[in-house]
Amino acid sequence: MVIQHLGGYCFKLSAGPVTVAVNPPSPRSREHKLAKFGADVVLVSIPHDDWNGIETASHGEKEPFIVQGPGAYEVGEVSVAGYATEANYGDVVSEVGNTIYVLGMDGMRILVLGALSNPKLPAEIRSELDDIGIVLVPVGDGTLDPKSAHELVTGIEPNAVIPYAVKDGKALAQFLKSEGETGMKPVERFTVRPKELSAMDGAVVLLS
Repeated sequence: MVIQHLGGYCFKLSAGPVTVAVNPPSPRSREHKLAKFGADVVLVSIPHDDWNGIETASHGEKEPFIVQGPGAYEVGEVSVAGYATEANYGDVVSEVGNTIYVLGMDGMRILVLGALSNPKLPAEIRSELDDIGIVLVPVGDGTLDPKSAHELVTGIEPNAVIPYAVKDGKALAQFLKSEGETGMKPVERFTVRPKELSAMDGAVVLLS
């Protein structure tokens, strides 16, 4: 699997011919602009222009399967389970405004926290957190504060952690310090296989 941060809160996960887009920004976003690209599956965590650019991930012959809310989904060899949580981003303030996803892909399980603002996860998701390989965790900007983000990922015990904060670089720096990582240089992509991931123990990956 190859994981890239494309801009804003958007990540692209690729495994062979399959591409999953996570929270691409809409062309209507005032903060984040991103060139169109093709995806097979699009995950949308929150109904906000900074996060829900379905059309951004629709390009050429690609007509992606859209997941934008709680439920269980199967798309080829990709599985997705969505769970409603609190949100406090921009004008989206709701107890069920954000959806976090457990994504099964390429023999790995990825937890996508979206715009999560409350570290206390619902009971139905806590039972699904065994064997999480990678966590995409938000820090700052109306999402988790650095301390809450650190405590949450510590409790989950994933093999790898990918933090993201677009506007709040200070919060991201504080999170990295909490993780014992200072002076980290971002990399363009994270390439990992299941066997390699299983040998990691909470490794922090900072993507540019």
